[in-house]
Amino acid sequence: MILFDGQLLPDERLGSVMKGLADYCIQTITSGEISVSEVIESCGTLSDCIRDGRYDEVLHIGKEQGRITKRQMEEAVRMLDRKNLEYKYKTELEGFINCRKDSELSGVQKECIPLGILVHIAAGNAEGLPFYSVVEGLLTGNINILKLPSTDDRVSLFMLQELVKMNPRLARYIIVLNISSANRNDMTALSKMADGIVVWGGDHAIRAVRKMADPGTRIISWGHKISFAYAAPDSLTDELERLAHHICATNQLLCSSCQGIFVDTDNMADVKEMGLRFLDILEKVGSNYPALSLKIKGKIGLELYNEELENVDSGRTIFRGKGVSVTVADDQILEVSHMFRNCWVKPLPRAKIIKALKPYRGYLQTAGLLCYEKDRAYLEGLLIKAGVVRITKAGGMSGMTPGEAHDGEYALQRYCRIVEIEK
Repeated sequence: MILFDGQLLPDERLGSVMKGLADYCIQTITSGEISVSEVIESCGTLSDCIRDGRYDEVLHIGKEQGRITKRQMEEAVRMLDRKNLEYKYKTELEGFINCRKDSELSGVQKECIPLGILVHIAAGNAEGLPFYSVVEGLLTGNINILKLPSTDDRVSLFMLQELVKMNPRLARYIIVLNISSANRNDMTALSKMADGIVVWGGDHAIRAVRKMADPGTRIISWGHKISFAYAAPDSLTDELERLAHHICATNQLLCSSCQGIFVDTDNMADVKEMGLRFLDILEKVGSNYPALSLKIKGKIGLELYNEELENVDSGRTIFRGKGVSVTVADDQILEVSHMFRNCWVKPLPRAKIIKALKPYRGYLQTAGLLCYEKDRAYLEGLLIKAGVVRITKAGGMSGMTPGEAHDGEYALQRYCRIVEIEK
């Protein structure tokens, strides 16, 4: 489906919408602007409706299928609260906004303004992410054209439609198109009219967008990142249980999801012991979560079987449990796991953290730190120097907080530009 000018249209209307889209956006930019206060108020009203159960029937499917937990839903709703959005706006843009005060010293007035037209190419690995990406674009006053991911379950489309109902003035700033990435003509047309393209995806997606876009178009990439846990060999059981809950709740599909555990040791006996210990914990915790589909179970089973055949002499050992597995390896390679409650455990003594992780600096995101309190500050420092941009405790790796950065950068700043006017 398509959301255009506040109306829900069938996909068959894509051609006619695309034909007049550029002129429609120019007219919107020419005729006026939206204020951050009305965006925050509309999102706040939507948050109230979600909290009051108005959309339970729509959102229930994601909960039932295990794509989103109750805690994740509560965090998402909280992120739309009026106070939290105000805090986000102030945190991310206060420095930009305050630069207007320089005019008395320099004789130059500085204005923080929207880029103009943002095209959001969203990923489908996180429930509601396309919706939230558009909200960030709205907070900065941009026109937002969202290309739905192929795996979208229409939750984002539904919530954006409801947001327009809260404030019909937002209709001209929210456009949702169901375009295939293989549709080169329409994708190129979108890229040509965009002042900025927001890409949620891996290196392949980012490279494809760069080829389509004009050289002067700002590419705002939130690429795929890899997150991990760093643990003491004798980590507390309750911390490992919290980590297991995190893995099962996210199915390791998010950039902030734990793919594996680096253990602060160079002793493989300690690594194997941690692997077996965590396998038992992961299996027990996993029994409390919805079972995976037969399709996913079959896919993971084949992957693990192939790995066992291919790695007979590799030093990698796969320990299997009911619906879970832990792969113990003696290397220090940061890699994506098989996901869906299957992780790896590897040795990484603290003295080698920077050397081992620095080559992955462009892909590092969250590190869940399980250690003694006396070691925390020192280990945090090493992880930060290696390139990690977010450090949490065991269970908080995918937790959301108001005003948080995306991969070490503030989104709202990237969606704006500074204009200088001599007075």
